[in-house]
Amino acid sequence: MATAIFLFANTAYAGADIWGTVQRMQLGADGKIWFVLDSTDTATYCKSEWFEFNMYVPPDNPQYAYYYGILMTSLLKGKGVVVANISVFNATAACDITKTGYGIAILK
Repeated sequence: MATAIFLFANTAYAGADIWGTVQRMQLGADGKIWFVLDSTDTATYCKSEWFEFNMYVPPDNPQYAYYYGILMTSLLKGKGVVVANISVFNATAACDITKTGYGIAILK
């Protein structure tokens, strides 16, 4: 049985989810948490930027510290995460995962 912790955004949608483990993470000069999952499906929805980073969390998000904790846990412990409803994006830019309507979950 998988256990998940969810962070929720204000709006809700339905669409494709991606599952994976964080492979790289960077705290950018602009304060954004940039990261990459080991899922090949990510490129379908999120355009890669420098060093293949294609998803981020903006620093002004009220749940920024929780996103940081979940992403860092996935990176350091090899725990899987789910980015829900990623299909709201169309690969024209990197993805702000706080805009999916569902946020992120970490798996046990």
